Amino acid sequence: MPISRRSFLKSGTITAIAAAVALKSHTLTFAQTGTSQNFQIPLVGQQQPTFMFTQATFAPYVGGIFQAPDARGRMISLTLLSSTANKPATPTKISTSKAIDTDSFSLMFKAARALPEFTSIHQVSHPSLGKFDLFLSLNSPPGKGLIYEAVFNHI
Repeated sequence: MPISRRSFLKSGTITAIAAAVALKSHTLTFAQTGTSQNFQIPLVGQQQPTFMFTQATFAPYVGGIFQAPDARGRMISLTLLSSTANKPATPTKISTSKAIDTDSFSLMFKAARALPEFTSIHQVSHPSLGKFDLFLSLNSPPGKGLIYEAVFNHI
């Protein structure tokens, strides 16, 4: 039985589209445009002081006092307790990819009073580092006082 040109082109086109979708399904599923991790960071983000901060930036200030305003503008003292490096977990056996190298670390602060609960981003100031915004979350173990944590993850 002869196949018409129209049905041949139609079935060939559908096969090609199905193969392309099957081979590129990870890009459709995870909204990835490629395997490269070299994406551009917006200029506004690069101008923030926190863009340049590393764990070594905070290491000399462990035990030092930082300050953040409360809801009425009064300053709350935050003592930097630790600056800890965070390493990515080893991939599970399911993953065939290598974990991305990141510069990730966390800062733990002990607060003299509670920070305002209506926001998580606080303008922190330090005599040497200046003013910068930090996302601080309450991470208080029972009986340890008010402990706040800030996590940096430079991918």
